[in-house]
Amino acid sequence: MILFVDLEHEKFERDKNRVTWLARRADVMYKLQDISGEACLLQRYYAVTRRKLKEWGIRAIVLSGCSTDWAEYRPGCWDELHGIIREAELPILGFCGGHQMIAMAYGAPLGPVRRLRPGEADPAPHISPGYFKEYGFTSVHVVRDDPLFAGLGQTPVFLEAHYWEVKEPPAGFEVLASNDEVRVQAMRRKDRPVYGTQFHPEEYTLEPYDARSIAVNVIYPDGYAEARPDGRALIANFFKIAGILR
Repeated sequence: MILFVDLEHEKFERDKNRVTWLARRADVMYKLQDISGEACLLQRYYAVTRRKLKEWGIRAIVLSGCSTDWAEYRPGCWDELHGIIREAELPILGFCGGHQMIAMAYGAPLGPVRRLRPGEADPAPHISPGYFKEYGFTSVHVVRDDPLFAGLGQTPVFLEAHYWEVKEPPAGFEVLASNDEVRVQAMRRKDRPVYGTQFHPEEYTLEPYDARSIAVNVIYPDGYAEARPDGRALIANFFKIAGILR
């Protein structure tokens, strides 16, 4: 079984957009299940413990993104999850906020990418106005060979939706992909299959105007005119690394 850990703040359980939040989580859960061929269990971050991982028979962990700034979470709420990430007894893949969570677990610095330059457009002014955001399908440059990017070439394209970044990879990690704005687009722990991607591989399109991704529909409300399947392929590669796919 695969564990999909929801990192979103508890405030979303009472938010007016709760239904959309739950639908996005279910959307990704079913994708992980379909890609891996394994059942996928969705759990809130504070419910995950080392003991439960064994009870549930988990084979790999996937960490979600989140839309809440880290400062809003209560101190200590990550202690158990950070321990699980550091011990790395199971393969782990983190998307966006999950990528940053992995970096935090190892003590690496995070922060906004940068301020907007004079006259620079803001693609999402309702989110932290004044800060640069990567928002939409964007190419990254693979800078180190790794099976996570097998078959994807040197400039795969993934959905981005963030304004924070990992400033430096944690000790013992190596950068796998970068672009001109964000150096740590993807990283891996050198001795274990612990991966983080600043982009969202779980949000992909398989054909023009593909409506299967809720996040793509939010960013491109008129639909997206091209197939962007690289995210699905990357997730499949992770499950191969984890020994779940052959």
